[in-house]
Amino acid sequence: MELLLDGKKVSENIKSKFEEKISKLTKQPKIAVLSLNPNDSNLTYIKRIEKNCEKYKIGFVLKITKTEQEFITELNKAKESKEITGIMCQQPLPRSLFNEINTIPLEKDIEGITHESLGKVFVGEKNINIPCTSKAVMEVLDYYNIDLTGKNVVVVGRSNIVGKPLIPQFLEKNATVTVCHSKTKNIETILQMADIIVMAIGKAKFLKKEMIKEGAIIIDVGINFEDGKMCGDVDFEDVKDKVYAITPVPGGIGVVTNALLMDNIINSAVQK
Repeated sequence: MELLLDGKKVSENIKSKFEEKISKLTKQPKIAVLSLNPNDSNLTYIKRIEKNCEKYKIGFVLKITKTEQEFITELNKAKESKEITGIMCQQPLPRSLFNEINTIPLEKDIEGITHESLGKVFVGEKNINIPCTSKAVMEVLDYYNIDLTGKNVVVVGRSNIVGKPLIPQFLEKNATVTVCHSKTKNIETILQMADIIVMAIGKAKFLKKEMIKEGAIIIDVGINFEDGKMCGDVDFEDVKDKVYAITPVPGGIGVVTNALLMDNIINSAVQK
């Protein structure tokens, strides 16, 4: 390994612009976070967002609901509120709520998860909120000046918040993109041809050194736990001597994602 892609450095670079952006706002940001029967992990994540909002004097409202109807009621209130500049819906949520989530106005969709937001990503529109985790991948590559032109990129995972929105972002940078998933045949053969691999499947330490070529660049989006310790989708210790560059877990894509969520919150207030 020649280069550790440290997400903390990327995160600090993003945050360094927050105060200047906020100082130019005519309307103070205020977000509504909606959660349906959250577990401890959900609440821990929400608390982290609340702490970040406090740091930058961003208004924060948490609505914990017990039924889908309560969730819809609170969502409608947040959509109609003139004070709320951004809405966040804590995932995962039942599919029965997907149509409701798609009614979030574009300017309040701080996660970039509605069909309207995702559609604009796919046609290459600028100045929109992009799903934070997928954008974090691109921010890390940009920060470390990794040229994507002509590179073979393999994305493992096809979710609406990572895999799918990464396709147009990589194409915009003139990369050649292949998407693999649970039904992909000969996945090892495909991975061995990749210059850059993005792992986002949620399987602890899935990627091993025999699956990659010498000098590959690895972006690990996975967050898993083994024996109480956080780890990614990549077996870091196994591949580190074979790769050119790699993101750690923790300290990689996750911290950049958190910073970009705050950036989206601020940008949503700019649009008011």
